[in-house]
Amino acid sequence: MDRMSCEFNHRGLTLIELMITLVVLAVTVTVAAPAMQQMVHDSRLRAETSRLLDAVNTARSEAIFRNLPVSLCPSRMAATGVALCDGSYADGWIVFANRNGDEVVDAGDDEVIGVFDSIPRGYRLTNAQGTRAVDSLITYRADGSSRRNLSMLLCPPDGHRLLPWTVVLNNVGRARAEKGDALCTAVDG
Repeated sequence: MDRMSCEFNHRGLTLIELMITLVVLAVTVTVAAPAMQQMVHDSRLRAETSRLLDAVNTARSEAIFRNLPVSLCPSRMAATGVALCDGSYADGWIVFANRNGDEVVDAGDDEVIGVFDSIPRGYRLTNAQGTRAVDSLITYRADGSSRRNLSMLLCPPDGHRLLPWTVVLNNVGRARAEKGDALCTAVDG
């Protein structure tokens, strides 16, 4: 018998086999979708925490490098183009060389070093208790110290039972990120 003359029996899926495959696929997607959504939000929490921690570390290293005070403050500069310390860190933030150590970006004297966008809609950046938005100026001195303790809690959108991430700043000026140990509460403002 010649190889070319062999007939191959090709057959497709029956309707029942196709329906069973679709049911299995639908059940798999239904079960996996919430877990995937939680994973996406957890990943975004880590990314936003890292972005805030990078800004804090930039302020500290620039203060040491420039041998003058460098501040981090909440600002909408990424959206407005105006270097003004106002609002809360959820709106965005800037890092600037702050020669006189005040809460104002002085034109001509102070240099904006970094501009950061707001955190994604639905996420919140609060104090350690989760009761109010973080809005205070963080200033590093030329020796790299901040002389203040501060914890900023990054919370997921409502309805997601994820632990928040915290950026912790100690008196010496060292900042670190850690997974929170409590669920976020509503913010008064």
